[in-house]
Amino acid sequence: MNKIDRYIGNSVLWAFLIVAVVLLGLDFALTFIEQIKRVNDAYTIQSLLQVILYRLPGKLAEYIPIASLIGTLMGLGTLAATSELTVMRAAGMPIWRIGFAACQPIFLVSLLGMGISEFVAPMAEQKANLIEKVQDQESGAFSLTGGVWLKADNNFVYIDAADDKGKLYGIQIFSPDEQKLKHITKAVSAQHIDGTLWQLNGVKKTHFASDHVETESMKNADWNVSIKPEHLFLASQEPDTLSLSQLATYQQYLHQQNLDASQYELEFWITILRPIASLALVLVALSSVFGPLRSSTMGGRIFTGVIIGLAFQNALNLFGRMSVAVDFPPVIGVSIPIIICLFAGIMLVRRRG
Repeated sequence: MNKIDRYIGNSVLWAFLIVAVVLLGLDFALTFIEQIKRVNDAYTIQSLLQVILYRLPGKLAEYIPIASLIGTLMGLGTLAATSELTVMRAAGMPIWRIGFAACQPIFLVSLLGMGISEFVAPMAEQKANLIEKVQDQESGAFSLTGGVWLKADNNFVYIDAADDKGKLYGIQIFSPDEQKLKHITKAVSAQHIDGTLWQLNGVKKTHFASDHVETESMKNADWNVSIKPEHLFLASQEPDTLSLSQLATYQQYLHQQNLDASQYELEFWITILRPIASLALVLVALSSVFGPLRSSTMGGRIFTGVIIGLAFQNALNLFGRMSVAVDFPPVIGVSIPIIICLFAGIMLVRRRG
């Protein structure tokens, strides 16, 4: 029986790998076509390729549930097309045992995806974002979009990008005086020195007097701010670019500051429940192979897998975003489509068996 388990597992695993490579290849091509218009003297074709490659690990972790579904449909569908599943069933092998053999490689791949989400994808994604932000600055696109706004020591601070070594890029500090703007300080970058002390580099400061405006430029300037460097770094990142440990750390900080942490909670639960989502979709695929797709063509199975995967992903996004909008725990919003899929798969498998 162990040989049969390995045979089924290998069929599902190879089909999963083929689907994952195809999905990543399509994502790479479509992203390249979409982003090629951004290429200029500052943001070269090499930079674009580097950014896309850095983002592939995160895309792989994100595609694991859908690739698990389509891979299971393809792997078991091939065995069904050659009547090998029929022979296994005739020999007394129950459907649950076939499903267990199919779930084993998917579970291992899901654990690998968790490791990628924790240790590889965040660093790669953050490097990609940093390349884009730095290139935008070099091309003169110093904008107030895509970064983060903070309130620190009665000042409003905009940070375009940051790295995990305590360096900030594209800083703008707006200092109000009651209802009036006192001055604006712009800096190309900032480096943490010690405690609350930062050094601003490439500084341009604009003073707003009652009857005139003054501008001065400095190579360096000191900046005292009470926010910790690690919090500035995490605040400058999108929630989906952070690891589970970073999401948990920043959630705790936001709760301590009585700030909204729902976006970070949502991304935390989407990542941590991804292996369960993959197994739930495998059960749905298993019930389909022994049911309506038993005599279907490979193209039909792939099409069905894509439709089910898109429906599941849209439901996950819908209930997840809805939980943020109506203020109930994101873990509930993320769990609803997974639980529905899991119970539907279990009931359908029991009916087939």
